[in-house]
Amino acid sequence: MNFNKTTSYSLNILSYMAKNEHNTMSANYLNKKLKIPYSYLRQVLSNLSKSGFIHSTKGRNGGFIISKDINSIYLIDIIKSTEGVESFDKCIMGFDVCPFNNPCAMHNLWTNAKAEIINVLKNTSLGDLIKTK
Repeated sequence: MNFNKTTSYSLNILSYMAKNEHNTMSANYLNKKLKIPYSYLRQVLSNLSKSGFIHSTKGRNGGFIISKDINSIYLIDIIKSTEGVESFDKCIMGFDVCPFNNPCAMHNLWTNAKAEIINVLKNTSLGDLIKTK
């Protein structure tokens, strides 16, 4: 199970911003610190702003800042806003559709593991992430 690029960048940006939650950061600053391609970074920042995770201000001292309490932003919320949780429904063996009438050998293991992963994502906030680093 891999997150798509947008989700990975979103998690990276938000966890970095959470460490400095009271600082406004420009896109140029984030680009230099996180090494995310600038045009992609701008797109991700726009999406994070539209989703309400960050607030943007224009002008000379403008930039981006976390707009919510970092302890109330859960990883599952970030994933839902980028790729959705449907990505967890994919078959771990690579089948397009799970043949429920004849499931693969990994079906039960993946179902249990998937439930555990989703539970971790539902219960882990950005605040939790920065405490563990």
